[in-house]
Parts: sequence; C-alpha cells; structure tokens
Amino acid sequence: MSKKKRKVHEPEIRCIAYLSVYGNENETEIRERKQLRYIREYAASHNITITKIMHKDVLGQRDVNLHFERMLSMVKEGFVDGIIIANSMAVSNSIVDVYMKAGRVAEAGGVMVSVDEGRLTMKIVRC
Repeated sequence: MSKKKRKVHEPEIRCIAYLSVYGNENETEIRERKQLRYIREYAASHNITITKIMHKDVLGQRDVNLHFERMLSMVKEGFVDGIIIANSMAVSNSIVDVYMKAGRVAEAGGVMVSVDEGRLTMKIVRC
C-alpha cells in the first residue's frame, strides 16, 4: 500500500513582481514577458499572489535601487507582504547587496522570494 503525499500548506503571500532583464530596447519586452511567465508559474505553485508588477526596462542600477526603495516602502506600509524576483541578481550588483536588501525587507516585516533561490530569509533571533 502506498502512502499519500501530504501537501505542505504555505500561507498566502501578496508580492510585488520585479522584472529585470538586460538587453536592448527591442528585446526587453519579449524577455520581460518570458520572465513574468516564469515568475507566475512559481507563484502559482507556492501560494503567492502577485499584486503589482514593476519593470526595470533599460534603466541602470541607480534606478533599480530607487525602485527597490519604493517596493520596500510598500512592504513597510502593509500594502504587500514581500517582493518576488526571478533571481537575486535582478535587484543587486553583488552578493553582499543581495543580503543587505533581503535583510531590509525582513526588517520591514516582509519576505523576499527569488524563483531561482527560494525565500531569501534571514532567521536571526533578537536578544
């Protein structure tokens, strides 16, 4: 007799999807469509609701940081529960920057989810 697999019930998370692709202006829209489909498939299987979509387009890292600040303020105000991205390098330029941003989201009371890496949580117990 085979055992039934139990589904792990994850709580619903409302997230902002951040699309970040590199390339020229002609290819950006096609790549963003593919990236959004990739994020939506992950979100559907992990009980994540995408409430807003933000685009990087062909902007530089300074604009990405401004977008991140705007998303972070939405997490702090309680409009969303977190941020979902395709991979962690979509919002940062180094690994240190990734964990600093994930820590800022955690401090704001949210969660940062990467499709490639999973939840970027920092389980730190305060004394």
